[in-house]
Amino acid sequence: MREAVRQADVVLVSHHAHEMKGTDKSKPADFIQEFAHFCIDQGAHAYIGHGPHILRGIEIYHGQPIFYSLGNFIFQNDTVESQPHEFYENYDLGSHHTPADAYDAREAGGTKGLAADRQVFESVIASFEWEGGSTRTIKLHPVTLGFGLTRSRRGKPELASHADAEKILEDLSQLSAPFGTMIRNEDGIGRIEIE
Repeated sequence: MREAVRQADVVLVSHHAHEMKGTDKSKPADFIQEFAHFCIDQGAHAYIGHGPHILRGIEIYHGQPIFYSLGNFIFQNDTVESQPHEFYENYDLGSHHTPADAYDAREAGGTKGLAADRQVFESVIASFEWEGGSTRTIKLHPVTLGFGLTRSRRGKPELASHADAEKILEDLSQLSAPFGTMIRNEDGIGRIEIE
């Protein structure tokens, strides 16, 4: 990271981690927060987490944003054309079954697993305004990925409706509050001002 900081104008660290604090998927494990802080301390301009398939809070640390998870942007894991043998075994299926059979077993008609969790299909697109090498403003554009739609139609991002945007921003504000981050809702677009 220090080398990247010497070579680039902007350094964004992307980190994939599913681990959580205790049993609360919306809270990052302690090591994730420690690593995010370390990245910023090394000169990274932002830490961008993903992995748990849901949004997590945003922290501003030494004037730089830490996105503990931006959730999913494209989520089409149930349209993959083939799966390994073990995937079928997980659902007591044999070699004569198709991927669709396994996906049906995994989600039970949308009643269990990730397909049943609305939060998995909600995210934000973050944009930054820079000044003098530092982030000054972050805008958060809520998106949805088609929760409740058929398998072939869900998983593709589109800007959230006004009502969905309000809900996503409210949820993200609550997740960010423990980190001291205030998100202002400006007609369905989140805004974070960094002093």
